[in-house]
Order: sequence, then structure tokens, then C-alpha cells
Amino acid sequence: MKSIIALMDYKTKFGSKHFDTPYRSGMDKDKLSDYFNDMGFRLAYTYFNEINLSEGTFKDKDVIYTSSEDIGYKYKSYIEDVIYALELSGANVVPAYKHLRANNNKVFMELMRQFEDLTNNINAQVYGSMKDLLMHLNKVTYPVVFKTSEGASGTGVCLIKSEKELITKVKQINQRNYRSDLRDYGRSLKHEGYIRESLYRQKFILQDFIPNLQNDWKIYIFGEKLYVFKRPLLKGRGIKASGGGYDNYFYGLEAEAPDGLFDFAQEIYIKMNVPHISIDIVFDGNEFYLIEFQSLYFGTAGIPYSEGYFTHKNDDWEFVTKKLEVEKVYADSIVQYLEKKNVKKQNLYITANH
Repeated sequence: MKSIIALMDYKTKFGSKHFDTPYRSGMDKDKLSDYFNDMGFRLAYTYFNEINLSEGTFKDKDVIYTSSEDIGYKYKSYIEDVIYALELSGANVVPAYKHLRANNNKVFMELMRQFEDLTNNINAQVYGSMKDLLMHLNKVTYPVVFKTSEGASGTGVCLIKSEKELITKVKQINQRNYRSDLRDYGRSLKHEGYIRESLYRQKFILQDFIPNLQNDWKIYIFGEKLYVFKRPLLKGRGIKASGGGYDNYFYGLEAEAPDGLFDFAQEIYIKMNVPHISIDIVFDGNEFYLIEFQSLYFGTAGIPYSEGYFTHKNDDWEFVTKKLEVEKVYADSIVQYLEKKNVKKQNLYITANH
């Protein structure tokens, strides 16, 4: 039986699951193991803190892992270190480290949109400080969507209508350390020509505003299964469709997905080369726009809330009325991804030796 290493955090948590028990405990690891076992794979659960790369035992091993949304993303930073080191040591981490880097990091997410050539019909600029912004302030067109790099469910997102409002917002998202600021000011007095650190160094994003939208669509793709739900712009939430409450959304056939939405989502999924993905998409009546994406550790409410999923058959999208557990959907997508990857590797080997 093939083996997969599954990395969990110090709380024994693995993955994200809506309606988990206990609260915020992630997927049911016993169920997950059973589903993988049914497909001929054995899960070997391991803590991140048990990884020892000096032994050289992880080369070519398949590794799946959880991320974290801990306060301040301190543990998530530790997970990044471990996963990147595993990838460099030759392990097959699924998904690749770059997807973990983009998880709850919208600045890298936007950069990833560019180097993966995901879409080119919506512009976004990323900044690391107020001084970075001031260099390009005359190029900003209002209104513009402002996003902090971290945050979920619409937190940190707002519409900015003027330069004054933008400057104020950048200051608001920064927590000043006055002792360090004073020390840096002293350096400028002591050393001629010294350039002081910017007082506002919290990274952020400015993204094109698409007017007259009434909703967005959240799409999950897990291998051959596509889940969709429609999120209306609720009164009092401004431009934010996310975070409006799952009972206010429309799932599956009730999502009223426009023609072309699933094809657009699938193109992004294929380009990303991952087992599963969560995508936020809007439609202005003419074009689809990719707003955000996550390739791991995203909310899974659309699975238990939906009566089924869509799948691509005979050049069309068919709805399959069947409720599945999150663990089953996740396991299927991982196994399908690994098997496709192994087929490609075998084909390359055959080609290279003929």
C-alpha cells in the first residue's frame, strides 16, 4: 500500500472543515484515513515538530499538510519554514510551497496571479510601505479597492474614493512602535545621509474596482468535482460579498451560475496545477474576473450546504445530486492529483529512454 505523510499542527489539527467537532478541530482524521485506505493509500500522521531533514528520508515522499490561521500567523510562519525546507530537500509537498505562501497572503497571491498568468483583465498593485505608495500615488485611479494582505471573510477590504482617504487608511492599518521609531530618528541625526525607515510598513493591495456588481460566486474545485455558491452583496456590507453568513448564500443549482463561469474557473484550476482550489469570481455581464483564490486550508461550507456538485461530462457541466463528506471530497482530489502526476512522470521516463 502506498504511503502519504500527513502533517498536522501541535493541536493535532489537519485541514479545514465546516461543522467540525470539536470546534475548529479540522477534518476527522480517522475518516480521512479510511477514505484514503479505500483507494490504496495509507496516511502517516506526523507533527510538524517531528520533521528531521538531516536523516534524508523525505526525498520523493508524498507530503500533504495543513496551514494555520493563528493570531498573527506566527505558527503559519513556522509551517512555511518546514514545508519550504521539505520541498528543497526533494519531498513532493502537495500543494507546492508557493501555494502555502499565498494562503492568507494577498500580496503574494497577486504576484502569483502575474507569474502564473492566471488572468489579465483586472489590475492590482502591491505595496510594502507608505513610501512605496507615494512613489506611485499619481497613478492611482479612484475609486479603488483596498485590501490588507492578511484577513478572511472580507476583513481588511474596503472601497477608497480619494487620495486623502487612501493615505489615512494606510496609516490606520499600521501599529506604530514608537521606541523603534525614535531610535531610527536618532540614527538620522547621528549619521548624515541616513534614510529613515518608513513609519508605515504594513503591506497592502490596491485592486481595480468593478462597479455595479450584485454578487460574486465562490467556486471550489476538488479534482472532478465542482461546488459553487452565490454570495449576494448584503445591505451594510458595502462591496464585500464574503462574510455575509452561509445561510444567506445560494448553493448548487440555486447559485444561478452564468454560462462560462465553470469553464473560466476550470482554466484557472488547470493553470494552478493543484488538487483543489477555492476561487472568488465576479461577472459584469461581459467578462469574468478572478478576485481571489486559495489552494489549501480554505473554508469548506459550500460542500455540506450543497445538495451535490457539478462535473464536466461530454463537453458540458452536469449536476450530480449527492452529498459527500469533506474528507471524502478531499481524499479523492489528492489521490487523483497524485495518480495523474505519476502517469506524467512515467510517460516522461518512457520518452527519455526511447
